[in-house]
Amino acid sequence: MNNCNYKKSQCVRSTVVLCVISFATLLIAKPSDSAMGCKAACPKDKGCVNIAAKCTPLQSKIASSYRIIGEDVWYGYKRTKFDFCGREAWIVEPSVAAAKGRPWTWTMQWAEAFVARTGVLDLLKRGYHHVTIDLFNTRMDENGIACAAAYQKFLVEKLGFAPKANLVGMSWGGFFSTRYAAAHPENVRRIYFDAPLMNFDGFGNPDYGRIGVWAQRKPVNGNWTVNPEMPVNKAEDIAKAKIPVLLIYGGSDNVVPPAQNCLLFMERFKAAGGELKVIARNLFGHHPHGLDYDKTYQIADFFSSGD
Repeated sequence: MNNCNYKKSQCVRSTVVLCVISFATLLIAKPSDSAMGCKAACPKDKGCVNIAAKCTPLQSKIASSYRIIGEDVWYGYKRTKFDFCGREAWIVEPSVAAAKGRPWTWTMQWAEAFVARTGVLDLLKRGYHHVTIDLFNTRMDENGIACAAAYQKFLVEKLGFAPKANLVGMSWGGFFSTRYAAAHPENVRRIYFDAPLMNFDGFGNPDYGRIGVWAQRKPVNGNWTVNPEMPVNKAEDIAKAKIPVLLIYGGSDNVVPPAQNCLLFMERFKAAGGELKVIARNLFGHHPHGLDYDKTYQIADFFSSGD
């Protein structure tokens, strides 16, 4: 049984499940990884082809439903890439025993950017898993939300992850995180926003091709700020769902101006009684995201609070 019963034009999954590690992947893997390989628990009726020796327990669970397309070592941790309904997804496993309840983080967009500054590596050391899925071409419209929800359903029901995700929302990831959390508050535990895009008014690049499907929904009066679909207008929803928020932003950001994005969201979120921690860096622009390496524990502690 798969979880792809929604907009198939956006998420089409392969009907053949393969447990495959490419030759190139084996070349860059550590010797022990190459020797171990990946022999998944792949049902014969799904046409599975086992090429290498042994999967990790997590990889076996993935391969029973979806096609593994590779594995590598990501910042010192085992990463498994797979095809989820026609979209590349990946999961990074901690090198220590999984923390109680199998908590996890999810970078909603730009998962390869500023990794060491986001607290994700600190949490992997604490037994968290880390995931992402490529949904950028949806720009988290209704189809993107449906696909994200299906991905989380798979992670929770098939892989045993904690019911609620800890979201990392950098730039466009803030747009994605807010829209997803507002649509499915039951799926989200905490959100870390970093220079989040929450409104197209004042967006540094006025090229409407950049906003994807939203270009077809441009307001008649050109005023995105009053558009109910913009994340700035979902602050009250997030607050009422009692989802704590950590906000980090640069006061000199001219790509995603704070006044029209995170500060407007923050004002409304606080007014609605939301739990908020803010780290303002007044001299910073849009980049770099995250915190200096000796301060990333603040992000990790925010996510692990209450565990």
